[in-house]
This record gives sequence, C-alpha cells and structure tokens, in this order.
Amino acid sequence: MKKIFTTLLAFGGIALLMLASCKKDEVKVVANVGKVGALTSTTTAPALSKPNANNDAITFSWAATPVTGYNAPITYTIQLDVKGNSFKNAREVSTDKLTQTLKVGVLNDMLTALKLSYDNPSQVEVRIKSSAAPNLAATYSNIITLTVLPYQGTGYIYVPGAYQGWDPKTADSLTSPNNDGVYDGYIGFPVGKLEFKLTPKKVWDVAYGDAGSGKISTTGGNLSVPAAGYYALHAVIDQNDKTKGTFTATPVFWSIIGDATPGGWSTDTDMLYDATTKTWSVTVALIGGKDIKFRFNHSWDLNLGGTPGALTPGGANYTITTGGTYKIVLNANANTFTITKL
Repeated sequence: MKKIFTTLLAFGGIALLMLASCKKDEVKVVANVGKVGALTSTTTAPALSKPNANNDAITFSWAATPVTGYNAPITYTIQLDVKGNSFKNAREVSTDKLTQTLKVGVLNDMLTALKLSYDNPSQVEVRIKSSAAPNLAATYSNIITLTVLPYQGTGYIYVPGAYQGWDPKTADSLTSPNNDGVYDGYIGFPVGKLEFKLTPKKVWDVAYGDAGSGKISTTGGNLSVPAAGYYALHAVIDQNDKTKGTFTATPVFWSIIGDATPGGWSTDTDMLYDATTKTWSVTVALIGGKDIKFRFNHSWDLNLGGTPGALTPGGANYTITTGGTYKIVLNANANTFTITKL
C-alpha cells in the first residue's frame, strides 16, 4: 500500500509540473500601435478677443490611430507650444474622440501660460499625442503651425502727467475689462498739475494727446482737466485706426449726507480731494444724536456706512454722539475714515 501511495504522489507531482509548464508557455497577445493619423485644423490664424471668449476659436481633427492585437483604448492629447521649443513646455488638452474644438477663452489661457506677446503675433506649433497604455510608446501626428495674438484678460492704458512727474513707469492707469479699447478709471489732480497724456505701454513710444473737440490722437498735445480735483477718465481707442480715439474727464465727488449734516438727507455736503494723500476731507457742523453716511457722486448707487475703521458698501449709518464742528477725513481706498471734534 505504501508503494502505491508513493507512486501516486510521483504521478501527481509530474502532472503539476506539466501544468505549470503549460502556463509558462502560453501565447500572449500584444497590441501593436500605429502612428496617429494626419492632423488638420479649421484655421491657422484664430482670432482672439475677450468679448468672444465663449465662441469657438479653432477645431482640430485627425484620423484614428490603428491598433492590432487586442482592443486597446486610445487617449489623444493636443499639445501646443512655442514654435521651435520641441514641445518641452507644451500646454495640453486630452480627449478620446477624433476631433476637439477649443473656445477662444480656453485657447487664450493656453497661450497666456506660454507668456506670448500681447502686442505682436507669435507662432506656436500643435500636434496630437496618441497613447494606448502606459507600457506602450506614444506616437505623434504631423505638426501644424498657428499664428496667434493672445489678449490680456484686462487691458490697461497709462496716464503719465504732471501730477506724478511725467513717468509712464509709475503712472496711474485706466482699465478695459473686455480689453476692447474702452478704458475707465479715476485720477486725482492737484493744483497746478493738471496736464497729462495717455500711453498704451509704460514707455513713451506712443502717446495719445488732445486733438480737440473731445478727440485724441498720437500727434495731439497735452490733455488737461479744468481744475484740481478727482476725475472719472474715459478713453475709447478706435480699433480700426489705433492712432486716434475719444476722451472725457468728468469731475466726481465723495460727500457726506444725513440728518446730522446741514443739508439733511436731501442735500450732500461735498468733501475736498487731496491728491497727495488720496483722501477726502470736510470741516462741518454736525448735530448730536443724528446720523451720517458717505455717498459717491451724489448717488445712492455707491454709499459707505459703518464704523471709522470698517466702512462697507451700504453699511449702517454712523451716529454723531455730541454736536459740534468736526473734521472728517475719508480714505475711500481703504474704506476707513477719521472724525475729529474741533
């Protein structure tokens, strides 16, 4: 019996060895991945502007990557980089489809990340990277060259003038939220320093000046405001002829209003602007137990209320505890004020 059992064990061991050998010798199916098909685009010079950020900028299309062996899923990646950079700093968008449309805003963000010029067109290269599995080498399509001019998220024009030493590098600016040539901002001008110009860059290469009748041009003289004070400046640069445009300067005010003031809740008491400290002040007789608030440009559209150290838009009235003559100084940039009984 012992001999029979030993024989059975021997046959069993041989069978296990044969089975293991069969597993080692089985044929594995390996995928073979070909080259991604030809890449095409709807344009090679997409037009980019902030007002059209949600519009289609460009559509890329390509033929499928051929795969043999087993059915491996393919991931396609659009790679975009500065021409001649060999895609070392490529911006990427991935998809499992054979076409991809980029919105104006998306493409502009990719170009901005590459730190391209906002002033002069640049060339970038685009290709498709085809990947089947981590252990398989990627393949690449042909390269398309695009000519692009990205836009800034917000446009700026600078206001060098006598008020700050005629230095474009340190001048205040007007902003264009849509970067469409329409610029707005606020600047204070002290006594005797009322002249200025507009420059699209922080240098004197190009400067807009007074061309008469509310117009500006790159050959115009100095612009100016009629008197010292705080002004809302509005400039529109002609997008078809960027050597000209229009300009307005409108005086604006901060004031106090309330039943503690001489004008009550119906008439503002204007404050004076100090262009050096960029603060507003007024000396005024106030009634104890009554309230005040701050208003911009004689309108409730923007009003400030609260405590001296923390004003907020639409905030609570500030109550004057004791009647008398007070000097009030408002810092509208910091949303704070001081009030001193004289």
